[in-house]
Amino acid sequence: MTASHIARIDAYVLQDDNPAAVRASFGTFTQRTTLLLKVQDQFGHHGWGEIWSGYPAFGAYHRAAMVEQLVGPMALGRALDDIPALQDEWEAALLPMLRLAGEPGPIAQVLAGLDCALWDLAARAQGVPLYQMLGGTARPLRAYASGVSPSLSPAQLDGLRALGFRAFKFKAGFQEDSALDELERTVSMLAGDEIAMIDANCGWDPAAAHNALARIRSLPLQWMEEPIGCERAPEEWRALRAASAHPFAGGENLLGLDAFRAAFDWLDVIQPDLGKWGGISRVLPLAREVLERGLRYCPHAFGSNVGLALAAHVLCAAGGDGLLEMDANPNPLRTLSGAFALPEDGYLTPSGKPGIGVDPDEQAMGSYLRRHAVVARGA
Repeated sequence: MTASHIARIDAYVLQDDNPAAVRASFGTFTQRTTLLLKVQDQFGHHGWGEIWSGYPAFGAYHRAAMVEQLVGPMALGRALDDIPALQDEWEAALLPMLRLAGEPGPIAQVLAGLDCALWDLAARAQGVPLYQMLGGTARPLRAYASGVSPSLSPAQLDGLRALGFRAFKFKAGFQEDSALDELERTVSMLAGDEIAMIDANCGWDPAAAHNALARIRSLPLQWMEEPIGCERAPEEWRALRAASAHPFAGGENLLGLDAFRAAFDWLDVIQPDLGKWGGISRVLPLAREVLERGLRYCPHAFGSNVGLALAAHVLCAAGGDGLLEMDANPNPLRTLSGAFALPEDGYLTPSGKPGIGVDPDEQAMGSYLRRHAVVARGA
């Protein structure tokens, strides 16, 4: 039988110019973009991936151009019998761009999203859910509402509960002290079976982070996420971790296996993003190493339902007690990217459909579609 090979790649840039405002320590989102990849083989099997493009919004167009003009043509015709080896090969081939343009992040993101799409394609071709192909089984995953404002009202909290959430990650890292006051008030509204985390989005310097950690010391939190930037010195991270009453989480902004392994010294919860670095080929082995070291693997996912589904399948395959991140903010781009399960009483179980079980509606993308790049034989 002829081996499956890459015959066509479609990159879709979706943009919402009027999203519900999401305020983080680095600014307020006034646009949201999503960059989806669809890869097909010569038999018509397909798979979906998502390339991270969270900030700034225009970055999605740059990465789509990289798919169309650089990575896509290089990928066409390649056999799918060893997906991890393809990423290794393409990363080596892109070294000149990494050196001359100084773009390790965009390169890693494009290769990560493509890698995920190839794994989804392979699972669909076999007619099995992705978690099964990766050696896992379906299981209930505890899901948490992410991107939640610390000034949440009781009615808004009840709205998230009505969606099935029993775990919540609140934004932090703001300069004003009143934000911590609001955080303390909001966490106090949670029921006994509900849990909370906070994400500072690298918003504090070490001095401000030490002050904040002292303020929140008595709060019942699963973790404190990215109190300072990943570029800060290891000794600053170690000093903060030693002073913290809560576990530290991070990883969405780390690039490369060496960076993750170094961060094991100060992170308790490891959070790689499948569309930002490594894809499935590198994140799943990392997740298993994390668990072997007694740490917690909780994938970062703050985009479309394609990225969410990928994170859920890899979490099922990796094992452990990690939580599944779900953006709780209204986002039509997430809806257009295909239906995915909502949590029931705090838990979500991926379906047994082939692949990731999510198929974006290409016809319904409509007015949100800003760019459609195609790489195919004869295109």
